[in-house]
Amino acid sequence: MMKGRMQTDNLPSASRVREQLTAHLPLVWISLAFLAGIIIASLVSLSIWIWVGLALLFIVLAILARLFHIPSSFFILHPFSFILLFSLSLGSARYQLSIPNFDAFHIAFYNDRNYDLLITGYLVEPPDYRDTYTNLRLRVTNVDTGDGDLEASGLLLVRVDANQAFQYGDIIRLRGKLKTPPENEEFSYRDYLAAQNIHSYMSSAEVTVLPGREGNPISAALYALKARSLANIYRIFPDPESSLLAGILLGVDTGLTKELQQAFKDTGTAHIIAISGFNISIIAGIFVTLFSRFFGPRWGAALAIFGIVFYTLLVGGDAAVVRAAIMGSLALFARQIGRRQFALNTLLAVAMFMCLWNPLYLWDVGFQLSFFATLGLILYAEPFSQFTSNILNRYFPLSTVEKIIQPLSDFVLLTFAAQLTTIPIMAYQFQRISLVSFIANPFILPAQPAVMILG
Repeated sequence: MMKGRMQTDNLPSASRVREQLTAHLPLVWISLAFLAGIIIASLVSLSIWIWVGLALLFIVLAILARLFHIPSSFFILHPFSFILLFSLSLGSARYQLSIPNFDAFHIAFYNDRNYDLLITGYLVEPPDYRDTYTNLRLRVTNVDTGDGDLEASGLLLVRVDANQAFQYGDIIRLRGKLKTPPENEEFSYRDYLAAQNIHSYMSSAEVTVLPGREGNPISAALYALKARSLANIYRIFPDPESSLLAGILLGVDTGLTKELQQAFKDTGTAHIIAISGFNISIIAGIFVTLFSRFFGPRWGAALAIFGIVFYTLLVGGDAAVVRAAIMGSLALFARQIGRRQFALNTLLAVAMFMCLWNPLYLWDVGFQLSFFATLGLILYAEPFSQFTSNILNRYFPLSTVEKIIQPLSDFVLLTFAAQLTTIPIMAYQFQRISLVSFIANPFILPAQPAVMILG
């Protein structure tokens, strides 16, 4: 053992760092390589078979390097280097696989035609009611160009008049012109919808509800529960308080006026009307406390994970919520099996597996903000708390510091840590930075858990 230790100590410092990285942070580097592969494939157009061939080549080289015991000082020929290149190629191949093929059986094939189409399908989500219109998301089953119904597939977003009621699973027929979603310099609606696998858009349409019902019965039950909860909120509370509570609890912000939504954006507090990791952590805390008291710690944690999954499905499960739900569930699982969760490993691994499911999550703004907010907490929360504690210890007794540091960390330092890493994303995506958010958020955070629990 001593001999092995002496050999390790005699390694060059760079080699020792590489050993530490591969030994303690393997998932971080593998995940980063996979995500980098997705970005590279979005910039360099190569056939999926080229990326698959490269992946196979690198995994074979990794096996050969392992068999011939390549020294760690030759990092470029180290097995782990080939594993990283394999992961990068795999990410690129996954991105290429996600690019849809718009053949005659895909609804986007019929975009931008100068004549009306008859499109049949069913609603995959409840209608999104607005003041002057309603947004519908349709899974297409048939399209009629004038020669009779043809089989088709794909998702479609359509805007219809606000004077008609719809339900999840309704089979409907639309008449209108199909368009490619628009994009401009400030915002690409095309990319936003593409991340949700929607490549076709109708800005207006005549709609007819047909007999029958499609969809998943479990989803239908969840949507019915959400609709009933939303109705209860509006029955109990007046507006705008009811609309605010609907945003905090259920992620439904359509009831808020444009002026109020803009005020939240201007003050950097729009996150409270969107479901985020903070909501998930509150839900997890409630379920763990409640269920552990009646069923014990292990069953309490298992039921809490079930509760997190249920809540995620109830509120719609966008990329940011799914990331938070997976991380929260993994944290509870790691706690119960007695292993210390390494947060950075977990965060990057969750991002990798989510992008394995849908590579376009990388361009989802909600996912980006959620990811970097969590990264800020991982990197800076503890150093900020320690730094503040050291300063307070110079001027106050230890007993006083112990009373102050916990609420100060929870409501000020954690907020600052999360905001520090999300500011570049906000500046790039929205061309704005709200300085007042550093003051507003510490006042909001103490109240939000109480609002969620009582709500």
